[in-house]
Amino acid sequence: MSIKNYPAVLFSFFISLILILGWREREEYWLSAEKGWGYALGIIGGSLMLILLLYPLRKHWKLARNWFSIKHWFKMHMLFGVIGPVLILFHSNFQLGSLNSNIALFSMLLVSGSGIIGRYAYQKIHRGLYGEQIQFSELKHDYDKSKSHFAESDLLNSILKENLIHIEKQILQLKIPLFSAFLCNRKISRIQTELKKISRKKAKSYLGNKRELHQFAQKTKHLLSGVHRLKRMTNYALYDRIFSIWHVFHLPIFFMMILAGIIHVFAVHIY
Repeated sequence: MSIKNYPAVLFSFFISLILILGWREREEYWLSAEKGWGYALGIIGGSLMLILLLYPLRKHWKLARNWFSIKHWFKMHMLFGVIGPVLILFHSNFQLGSLNSNIALFSMLLVSGSGIIGRYAYQKIHRGLYGEQIQFSELKHDYDKSKSHFAESDLLNSILKENLIHIEKQILQLKIPLFSAFLCNRKISRIQTELKKISRKKAKSYLGNKRELHQFAQKTKHLLSGVHRLKRMTNYALYDRIFSIWHVFHLPIFFMMILAGIIHVFAVHIY
């Protein structure tokens, strides 16, 4: 595990521990949604969820584009998107209430859950979580250079070559369907596994000749490197489609959560 991932792992562990403790103690009724700390946690959690609106505002409103770095806004967006729901869960004491509060609660949980999915897909098509987006043309350029080594290897039979060509053609489609991208990803994984098995068997025939074994190992390395680069293209295509579809669903759910939360607060204080 990379050192830079430790803060995220520790944060996830801490949040999970708090949720487990809160769930186990829910029957003790330490907090009340109507008063005291329970009420305060609801206000703070709801406010944090409202602040999440500042991230898309910062991205799309020209006047707000000088408000700190987009990287810091993104960090805040993810942090508040976790802490807010946790505080709301403690506010509700991990229990269901009235119809409007339940709608607000489940909308929030949907937003938080979809945010985790979006974060995962986002990280797959960017250089780390806070880096710039990877360009598909870069991946294709790397693959084009590597596939020139395919002819040097005798591990690729006609069927495997046809499969690689077919996968490449599909991946190069604009807006490849999600299911097709998933199938290409699975196929290339199977090809990688098969090539590794073939190479191990083939290497045994060169055990008595170090020079030929070294040449075979180099050709195999170049071949697997090229196939790996094609796998990176299929991964990118798959997660790019997932992220695009995620955007379509995440925003409506988010605004539904905001509306349900406002109705819930209004109903609680009026009635």
